[in-house]
Amino acid sequence: MIKEEIKVAKVLKAALKGGLVAAGVNIAWLYVLEFTIGLKDLPQGFPVAVVISSILPIFLGGLLYAYLAKNLQKGRLLFLIISIGFAVLSIFPSFQTTMADGNPAPHNFAVLTVPMHFFATLIGLYFIIKKSN
Repeated sequence: MIKEEIKVAKVLKAALKGGLVAAGVNIAWLYVLEFTIGLKDLPQGFPVAVVISSILPIFLGGLLYAYLAKNLQKGRLLFLIISIGFAVLSIFPSFQTTMADGNPAPHNFAVLTVPMHFFATLIGLYFIIKKSN
């Protein structure tokens, strides 16, 4: 019951490229907001966290896609459902009033981070599904 011929290395290469593109888009979004709405008071090292948080989930998503698409008849559909579910769930911490380190969240933090989650999801899905086949 193999759905499609999947080359894991090709999927992971596409996922890594997607993660790098998503990181670039998210960093650009960060600086656009800094210059347009004066977003300030971000935690030290926040751009590094943005880069890692853009690349790592997409790369791990590539692993999941390779497994699901190779082993399940509806693996691609299941991957899409899981990915969209994770994207929706990932935005909830953006609305918290405190950061993970206990400091108050910067003003307009959700305006910064919610689009980042959707940028990364859409870019990741495109690269993983379209560029790996």
